[in-house]
Amino acid sequence: MDKIIVTREIKNYLYKEHGMDLVGICPASALANEPEGYRPTDILTCCKSVIVYGRRLLNGAVQAQFRRLEDGTQTAESIYSTYGLELVPNWTMALSTFYLADFLENMYGGSTQPMGCGPEQATLPKNTPLPMFAGPNKDGLIMNIAHAAIAAGIAQPSWSNFPVTKEFGPRVQFGCILTNLELVYDEPDNGPALCDPDKCHICSDMCPMDALPPKDSGKKTVWTINGKDYEVAQHKVNACTVAALGMRDEFAGIRKRGDLVEGKDPSDEDIARAMKAYPLDNSNLDHYPKNFCNRCQVYCPIGNRDKIFKETGLSKY
Repeated sequence: MDKIIVTREIKNYLYKEHGMDLVGICPASALANEPEGYRPTDILTCCKSVIVYGRRLLNGAVQAQFRRLEDGTQTAESIYSTYGLELVPNWTMALSTFYLADFLENMYGGSTQPMGCGPEQATLPKNTPLPMFAGPNKDGLIMNIAHAAIAAGIAQPSWSNFPVTKEFGPRVQFGCILTNLELVYDEPDNGPALCDPDKCHICSDMCPMDALPPKDSGKKTVWTINGKDYEVAQHKVNACTVAALGMRDEFAGIRKRGDLVEGKDPSDEDIARAMKAYPLDNSNLDHYPKNFCNRCQVYCPIGNRDKIFKETGLSKY
C-alpha cells in the first residue's frame, strides 16, 4: 500500500464522513516520554502511528455556559453539559472513533486500537483517586490525547493544560486511534506560541479555586513531547475538582448539596469524604453528579473568542 495515498484517504474520511475540523498523525515514538504503561506501544504493541482528530465545540453550546456563569441562568447548565461537554460530544466522538477503526481494518487490514475520550482527556494519564478526572472506578485514561494532539501538529500546549488550536482555542473535543499502519506524519506546530502566559493570565484570573497559578508564581509542570519540553501550569487538581463537581453550593448550579469541601487547597482525603456524600445520579453518563466549571476553557481568548462571543455580546467578559 502507498502510505501517501492511505494517509490522504484516512484524512478525507475523517473530514468528509465524520465532520472533523482537525486531523493529524504522529509516529508512536513521538510519545515515548509518556509514563510507563501509557505509551502507544504499551497499549497496542505493534503500534506505528497515532491518528488524532478534533471537532470544535458548538458556539451555541459554549455561550450557554456564559448564560449560566454571567447571568445566573441555571437551566443553561444542561445545554452546556449535553452539547458542549459530556453527552453529545462524547457519544459522537466515540462513534466516529469506532467507525474509523472499523474502516481502517476493513480497508487496509492490520490492527487498530480506538482510544477512550471525554472531558477528562486533558489531565495526566495516571491512576488517581480524584473522580472528576478518573471516573468512579478510579481507572483513569489510558493515554494522554492532549499530548498526542500536540505531537500530531493540530494543537499547542497552553498554560491551562488544555491543548489549544489556532482556529478554536481550547474549545475542541479530541479523539484518537492507534494503528500498526505506517503513515505519513505531520510535524508539530513550531510556529509562534498561541498561549503566552507572561502576557495573558485569563485562565489563572478566571479560576475560582486558584487551581491554575499565574506564570510569575514559578509553579509549573514540564511536558516532554516528541523530544521538546513545554512549560504549563502546575495544575492543582484537587482545587479544580471542587468547582468542577460542584462541591460547594456556589459552584453547584441547580442541585445544591451543601458545602462539602472548605478552602482552596483540599487534600485527597477531603475530596474522598465529599464524594461519599454524593448520591448516585442517573442523569449523567457515569452516574455521579457534577457541574463542570471550565472557565479556563470558555474564557480563553485563543481561537477568535472575542470576535465570536465578546463582540457579539454573548459574553460580558
